[in-house]
Amino acid sequence: MTKYLYKNKWVSLKQTSKGFVYGERRNVNSTASLLFKKENNNYKFLLRYQPLPELKLIDTNKMKWSTLYPCCVTGSMEKNEIPIDNVIKEVLEETNYIVSKKDIKDFNIVVSSTQMNECVYNFIIDITNAKRLNKKEGDGTFFENISKNKWVSHNTLKKILLSDKSIHLSSLASCYLLFDSYINKNKA
Repeated sequence: MTKYLYKNKWVSLKQTSKGFVYGERRNVNSTASLLFKKENNNYKFLLRYQPLPELKLIDTNKMKWSTLYPCCVTGSMEKNEIPIDNVIKEVLEETNYIVSKKDIKDFNIVVSSTQMNECVYNFIIDITNAKRLNKKEGDGTFFENISKNKWVSHNTLKKILLSDKSIHLSSLASCYLLFDSYINKNKA
């Protein structure tokens, strides 16, 4: 029997009958998508620079809310929403690219943390030939209004992921590994 230790509109803290305590978001599962395109025989990646919760690192001062970190396109899944529908919706909302199932090249599922029961469905999406709408990106919330998209080269993405000074959302690394595996499988 699981009991609530704390609950509000967005998150809850639960305890199992065996005493394990874990956090749960309102919409438990989420998606993360790494968008890429091939340009002149090179890959470019669309990163979503967005705020993360205030982080305090051992060797730095407290980070500012206005600091933007490299991430994938992410989204919380609504109740009964399937991952692929969420991905298509979030990519359109946050980037204005219209994608379909055929643009999705691979996916996997990871658990976000040992202290959460969230599954993150990671996707890699080829938007080389995708149509892009000309409208304001985001859903109008404060969080989305300060987030920015930026195309980066393959080398820049690897530097972000391998630098000991670069903070990024962990799903960015998970999605990049999925991309790397996909490319290696499809080399001709």
